[in-house]
Amino acid sequence: MLVFASDASGKVVSINNVKNGKACNCFCIACNDPLIARNGGKIKAHSFAHTSKPEKRSCLMTALHRFAQEYLVAQEQILLPSVRCKHMSKTKVRPPKLVKILRGSVESPLDRYKMDVELETSLGRIFIEVKVTAECSDEKVSFLKNNKVPTLEVDLSQFIEQPIETVIDALRNIELYSNWIYSWCDDALKNEIEKEIEAERIAAQRALEQEVERRKKVTKQAINNLTRNNTIGLPAKELPFTTFIGAREYKLQAKVLNAESWSFNHFNVIIDTNEYILATCQILSKKGKEGNKLYILFPFSDNALRNFKPVPNSAVLCRLFRKGSYPYKWLSFPEPSSHKLQQAQLKAKLVKRASLEYFESYS
Repeated sequence: MLVFASDASGKVVSINNVKNGKACNCFCIACNDPLIARNGGKIKAHSFAHTSKPEKRSCLMTALHRFAQEYLVAQEQILLPSVRCKHMSKTKVRPPKLVKILRGSVESPLDRYKMDVELETSLGRIFIEVKVTAECSDEKVSFLKNNKVPTLEVDLSQFIEQPIETVIDALRNIELYSNWIYSWCDDALKNEIEKEIEAERIAAQRALEQEVERRKKVTKQAINNLTRNNTIGLPAKELPFTTFIGAREYKLQAKVLNAESWSFNHFNVIIDTNEYILATCQILSKKGKEGNKLYILFPFSDNALRNFKPVPNSAVLCRLFRKGSYPYKWLSFPEPSSHKLQQAQLKAKLVKRASLEYFESYS
């Protein structure tokens, strides 16, 4: 259904604004065939009809494309669609914005391309590409993006055979049928995102510095407590092993060290940096004899803990700074003697067997 045509002066007109019949003095925008206006009836939809040439779909498409161009440049204002910008894993949305149109033109040259509509607005220059059949070529899209040309593509492909009222309604509600090739505020939104990310980085850095200072203060208190009492609470140490009970395989934990307090002497800070403190002490046996050397790490940040390389074949204890948790954990633990390991494994196996026998008695 052809509802747009050219008058004798070449101006685009709609079927509702011309005289009936040949008196309309209109021509097909695509093939230039004289048209007859059929707008005198009250039942059938108004439309133009060709006089000597067959009406082709290309005539409808060209007429719709041309009307959309002329309609847009004739407006005094336009409601620009919302803008969604994703940058550096963040997304910002700018709502629709009503802007004033200062002047407009069609088929405007831009480098080696022709742009369907060029609008000078209160926000600056904005181009509109009207899609009726084909989208913008990849080459043209790349050019527009690379050169940061604010361009909106309006998709009217579903309105090729629609009445003029429907087409105008679509152009007035342009957001429903358009997408930004490059938006008018892309750079501004990207700058906002970058500023937010930088502010978050500064806040995170400040929080990290405050946490480091807190850990330094806690470390100083912990060292004072250790040297004043000459005792330290060591966490338990369990080593995994696999064993068979009956014909079934079990994975158990052999406890080679119980969680309890131990006395020590010769406490000494051997490394003191902005990232961590490393101290040593000599653990005393229950009878007061000097035993193994113990290294104690006090990291001021998680990076310091990740980057620390445990002392080979040594017991290294790390001071934790989490609230509500045991204050130390083992970073490394020397291999116990085979006799002690066998005893721990046997004990774990006996406990497991006893629990199995207990539950079997109720089966």
